[in-house]
Amino acid sequence: MLHLLHGWAEHALRYERFAASATAAGIAVYADDHRGHGRTGQAAGGLGDLGPRGADGVLDAVRAVSEVAFGEHPGRPRLLLGHSWGSFLGQRYLRRWGGELEGAILTGTTLRRPGAVRTGSLNEPFEPAATPYDWLSRDAVEVQRYVDDPLCGFEMISTPPPSATLSAPAPASAAPDDSTVPTGLPLLILNGGDDPIGGQVGGQALADHYREAGLLDVTFRSYPGGRHELLNETNRDEVTTDLLEWMVARSG
Repeated sequence: MLHLLHGWAEHALRYERFAASATAAGIAVYADDHRGHGRTGQAAGGLGDLGPRGADGVLDAVRAVSEVAFGEHPGRPRLLLGHSWGSFLGQRYLRRWGGELEGAILTGTTLRRPGAVRTGSLNEPFEPAATPYDWLSRDAVEVQRYVDDPLCGFEMISTPPPSATLSAPAPASAAPDDSTVPTGLPLLILNGGDDPIGGQVGGQALADHYREAGLLDVTFRSYPGGRHELLNETNRDEVTTDLLEWMVARSG
């Protein structure tokens, strides 16, 4: 079974198409709306309000969902997929509970180093752009769906804590301590080559970091021309096939 962690200022239902493909392949999918997001945000403090504990509270809530999912599928291989902000939550998850997983996937991600903060607009590489969110995908229809979705693109009420701030690799800063991540945990990292969050450079840096931490099964793939949301990209069928093949191989 797979627990999917969505990204910043979006929600779980945006992954419905991928979830349908995964379930058709025999993989049960759980995807919660994180605190301050989607229906969870609407029912609580409002969209953009992560609560008094910020990302720490989000991570604990994510873990609670995992425990429910694991309990409903005893004996089944446990997989985690985190996209974008969800991938940064996922990196923290692996440090604490990675030993309970049979595999993990990080997409739209990068190696985040303490104190490294992104500057400039994510959309800048794609100007002149039709929308402020052209950096998400080359598929204009998918970008417009994000723009039109009232549960996407909102401002955060809480000040985003460092663990939720997007940043590019900063070689001069110390890398995070991932010595607690089990060396036998299979890890797949997928990035669009033109993704301004990490792209080829950030994804490769993250893969190298995990290998240096001792992980023995780390796979990184970059898709040339791909932007941030690979599951909504023009080559999403290729990406979905790659993901399913990797997951099925670890769920047998």
